[in-house]
Amino acid sequence: MNESFFHVKRLTEGFDVRGKAHCALGHQIARESGNPDGIYVEWNWDGKCLTARNDRYGMFPVFYYSRDGEFAISSSIDQLLNAGASPELDETALSVFFRLGFFIGDDTPFRHIRALPPAATLSWDGELRLERATRARGAPSRGESRTSALDTYNELFRRSMTRRAPSDANFAVPLSGGRDSRHILFELLRQGHKPGRCITALHFPPRGNEDARIATMLTQEFGLKHDIIPQSGSFYTAEAAKNLLTSYCTDEHAWYLETVSNIRARERVVYDGIAGDVLSQSVFLTEERLRLFQTASAKEIATQLLSKAERKLSNLLTPQLYRSTSLELAVTHLEKEVKTHLDSPNPVGSFFFWNRTRREIALVPYGLLGDVPTVYAPFLDHDLYDFLTGLPVEMLVDHTFHTDTISRAYPEYAGLPYEDKGKRADSPDFMLLHAEFGRKVAKRLLLRPSSRLINKRFALPRAVRTLFSSAFSASTHWYSPLALYLDQLDIASRR
Repeated sequence: MNESFFHVKRLTEGFDVRGKAHCALGHQIARESGNPDGIYVEWNWDGKCLTARNDRYGMFPVFYYSRDGEFAISSSIDQLLNAGASPELDETALSVFFRLGFFIGDDTPFRHIRALPPAATLSWDGELRLERATRARGAPSRGESRTSALDTYNELFRRSMTRRAPSDANFAVPLSGGRDSRHILFELLRQGHKPGRCITALHFPPRGNEDARIATMLTQEFGLKHDIIPQSGSFYTAEAAKNLLTSYCTDEHAWYLETVSNIRARERVVYDGIAGDVLSQSVFLTEERLRLFQTASAKEIATQLLSKAERKLSNLLTPQLYRSTSLELAVTHLEKEVKTHLDSPNPVGSFFFWNRTRREIALVPYGLLGDVPTVYAPFLDHDLYDFLTGLPVEMLVDHTFHTDTISRAYPEYAGLPYEDKGKRADSPDFMLLHAEFGRKVAKRLLLRPSSRLINKRFALPRAVRTLFSSAFSASTHWYSPLALYLDQLDIASRR
């Protein structure tokens, strides 16, 4: 992960500076007018003023803090904490994170550290100024038929891929059993670009490895090199590393760390399918949830999104932390964010795109893979995004729009199956994995009984029992990943 960093402090005369005074991360694609396409962030210190800007979606994860004549910006929250940023926790932000698994808006776990907003222009010369552009909302639908919309999708996607032709012949395509990476691969091949290899990661159980089975079928169909990356380390080690590498901002992605190491060592150009699902065939867009977003109040929507984790939180968090990160506080905070999406053509997609996709999913291609010079995101092409976000939501709610788009563009391959996400790994592997995880978390908590965030009356007796019973250790999987996260967050907040 690229941990670019810059720190400046105003002195009586002049400034004290550390880190990269000039930094450009990600990639830019020039447009005939307006800001560049692509996913990027850049900053520049000219000796008197720091200026920073980023892409229209704010997908590249970069964080900053500013206080008392001091400013720092980095792709790593740990870097900011090491530089002296206040470690005070943001209990309002955490109240939502504990229940959703991702942060919303520009929140982070720390009150004085913020994520750089989408399409932002930031400047600091002793005083902070932050300009936020209006959130990209897409173009209103022209009332075209579904068939016409499928054709427009294909045409705009082809243009997007043309603008993102590989600059290095040895490029890679991470390939799953789903639609986004398949669409990318098919169009690359149609345009005459054969990847150096396709890559598929195996999952930790209980999720099965349908991805690898389906991806193998695709690569054999086209005679492509296919590397399947196994999980060679422990789930605990991966989860602990992921929490640090993603700046404590997600409960996902531990399974991808082996693939990250493999890609970073070999490729300079990678294609990622980020946002293809949420824009055109999202599992989050159900008829029930759409009715909720169309008919209920923002408060009712927020309550429905959040009311799933109370038992875990009430048991595991200290009583004080549970009160200060209450469900009521989370609903109030999330309600404000939900309101900003209710007038979108697809309010469900808009909410999940600007929050889960931007703040959690982007942590893989532009966080964990931040050292890779170019990670193309074809579904985030400005023209394609504007088209998809303007479509009537009724075209998308049956979950066939992207499938039909691919079948229409490449009919000769329409019979190739997609991943069955319902298939799970064998339960013995699941039990062994989580028994080991539970034991390691238990040992950690017993060696650090002074955590300010974990309820010792709940956690410590169970930690002792975990050491003597593999079955009980495996049964702690419902709370042990959060316990690990809380312990790591507690360490970070003591700096």
